[in-house]
Amino acid sequence: MTAPATLRMGHAVATAHPLATDAALEVLRAGGNAADAAAAAAWMLAVVEPSGSGLGGQATLLVHAADGTRTVLDGHSHAPQGSTRRAVDRAAQRRGFRATTVPSMPVIVGALGDRFGRLPLAQVLAPARRAAHEGFAVTPLLRRHVQWCAGALGSTEFAARTFLVKGRAPRRGATLRQPELAATLDRLARHGVADFYTGALAREIADDMRAHEGLVGPADLASAATPAERRPLSFDFRGHEVVTVPPPGGGLQLLLGLRLAETLGLGDAANDVEWYERFALIVDAVFRERARWPFPVEKLTPSLIDWMLGAAHASEIAAETLARVPRPRVAQAEGPGDTTHLCVADSDGMVVSLTQSIQSLFGAKVANERLGFFYNNYLCTCSRRLGPSRLRSGARPQSNAAPTVVFRGPAADPGAPWFTLGAAGSRRITSSLLQVVTQVVLRGRSVAEAVDAPRVHPTLPGPYMVESRASSPELLERLARRFRGPLVPRAGHSYAMGCVQALVRAEDGAWSGVADPRREGVGHGE
Repeated sequence: MTAPATLRMGHAVATAHPLATDAALEVLRAGGNAADAAAAAAWMLAVVEPSGSGLGGQATLLVHAADGTRTVLDGHSHAPQGSTRRAVDRAAQRRGFRATTVPSMPVIVGALGDRFGRLPLAQVLAPARRAAHEGFAVTPLLRRHVQWCAGALGSTEFAARTFLVKGRAPRRGATLRQPELAATLDRLARHGVADFYTGALAREIADDMRAHEGLVGPADLASAATPAERRPLSFDFRGHEVVTVPPPGGGLQLLLGLRLAETLGLGDAANDVEWYERFALIVDAVFRERARWPFPVEKLTPSLIDWMLGAAHASEIAAETLARVPRPRVAQAEGPGDTTHLCVADSDGMVVSLTQSIQSLFGAKVANERLGFFYNNYLCTCSRRLGPSRLRSGARPQSNAAPTVVFRGPAADPGAPWFTLGAAGSRRITSSLLQVVTQVVLRGRSVAEAVDAPRVHPTLPGPYMVESRASSPELLERLARRFRGPLVPRAGHSYAMGCVQALVRAEDGAWSGVADPRREGVGHGE
């Protein structure tokens, strides 16, 4: 069995790519703190993981500062002016220039360094600029992503020239250079992130959109130039405080899952089969509740959130969940999506948990060819029906991103960060994070063991995915009775089941990094 990579350290980093982890460590060695290191890793991921993130995407993060304050920099993007069902048909909503929401990744990552870091932007950007100029070795996972999207990438001269070799994915270990992206990063280093929203880069983006009948214009970019700062959500789970991001992120679903874990007695499961059956019911209920109560962000008041996470609401959900009748189908089907996550902790006590994405693999499958980055396709997550995330000007797509920090309870070192985590993988973000937190708190597993453990995940309205290491005949029979549709077996460490990056702090203060074996992440430190 492949186990997650784990090391004890004063500084700790866990990211989805070895070069991103190296970038964070390089900045820490140069005197930067966790905010500088997380920003360096995020910029690097925009270079080495272009299929999952980039300057044309979005980012959301949670900072636990050394003085104990917690801050969310909310980069959930919004639809540009002119986004209507008439202007964006179903095909254009999935792929192309009209599928793009206003990018937030540069402003959020830039603000992380500006507000919480020590080092100048140029120094933080240096590892990513070097990788874009000099190139980096193509990993097996990037090669697989290019193979999956080769047809779409081959349809544009830029993507075909940059990511394909004679129409095919480059071989593993081949050097991939991105001179256009390198020049863009160089300009950001000289002129600052504001250039992306109100300067020369903004004009380049607006001109590119206009030339290709896209919708993002100068006013849209200028409206995103100031990052939103939000208060995180907090929940007591078995005496441990769980802190995460508010809607439109996925933190509320994670916390509701923890409440249901208590109500449905997940910790009392007698064996693995009973555990996974109850866990499957909990995750199914969480997404049913999200579809049932589609509140817009501005109406999610503290009192409403308290009700949603309250004991009475959880008891009502539990009664419905345990009823021995087939559950009605849910219309809110799971869409495509991928993501990347990173965590950094420093010896001063700062912790950063950051999730960034361009939605589908290679986003909208079109790039700004002069600036060297792919646009996101987050409009594909906006409903064409009535609802808070319906397709319209200014719409904020619903997200599953949930950077999270768990704090120790009163038994040992109360109030200190215990572990931080986040995940990639659309709705598998919620099921993956929920599984790790409950395995650690309720079953006494280490964070590394919980990340490695087999996973199950419902894809509403069906079917259910089960990793082979969990798929005993008894469990499959129980799940088949509970859920409509066939069960889909997955490999032992399946790419499809999400990817968690985590850090854990021992009682002696030493940090360890944990990278999910389902992908190519690295946890490291010194």
